[in-house]
Amino acid sequence: MVNCVYKIEFYKSTLDLNDDYDRLSEYEKECISELNAESFFDYEDELERYTCYLITTPSELKRYSVILNNNLIQHDHFNLSKSLLKNEIDLEDLEDKIDEINYFKYDFFMDDLDNWILKNLDIDTVLERITEVGMESLKPVEKNFLKNYKL
Repeated sequence: MVNCVYKIEFYKSTLDLNDDYDRLSEYEKECISELNAESFFDYEDELERYTCYLITTPSELKRYSVILNNNLIQHDHFNLSKSLLKNEIDLEDLEDKIDEINYFKYDFFMDDLDNWILKNLDIDTVLERITEVGMESLKPVEKNFLKNYKL
């Protein structure tokens, strides 16, 4: 797995984070602008905390996190990859966070997420899911994986 799926939680609003960004050095701003993410979806929750889900490499996430830590920007990040592949979490619940601003971003992210899952699923994980929930309860991406699976 080159790319992973991460959740980054901040304890500030986007407005406060914009102020933090303004205080970064030009070099740090350039590093952030050059960060490579395959896809992302972000929103501000009801408590005005910014959250971002992204598909990127561990090294890219680390580069970003180092900049945040060096500037005392409190955040937590979680690798959701294994849980997503095992269907222990479902990011379709993010649909509740859609608004008129991030609607398209959500659609693109979910398409990219399905593609990521398809690339990273393995037959053992899908067979285990069939044992747990049955064929009828598989997600479309899991059924698509089975349809295209070749020995």
